Amino acid sequence: MTAHSHKRIAIADDPSTALIKGIAMDIGKEVVAYIERMYPQAISATSSTFKLAVRNTVYNEIIAALKVTDEKEILVRLARRKKDRRDLKRQWDNLRETDWEAFRAKRDGVQ
Repeated sequence: MTAHSHKRIAIADDPSTALIKGIAMDIGKEVVAYIERMYPQAISATSSTFKLAVRNTVYNEIIAALKVTDEKEILVRLARRKKDRRDLKRQWDNLRETDWEAFRAKRDGVQ
């Protein structure tokens, strides 16, 4: 009787797709390693899932970018993403600047 691993290994239909995914994952891991080396205090100040989230975000962005091949679509995507980053930063800045205690007191009619 032979021991079999129950771990599933995804095998891509297209070997070049597997290669691209491997490169994207490697870049994601390298970004995490860079953050660990250059900003160890940032790593220690984050949740346990931070490194995984960064790695997967980088991977997903690379894979999504590679799916767009038309030059006009690429330019539209880049412009949209630039705008989206600015909008999201503005929203986060507003959230951080909000005095939530005053907001809740006003909302609840507390004098």
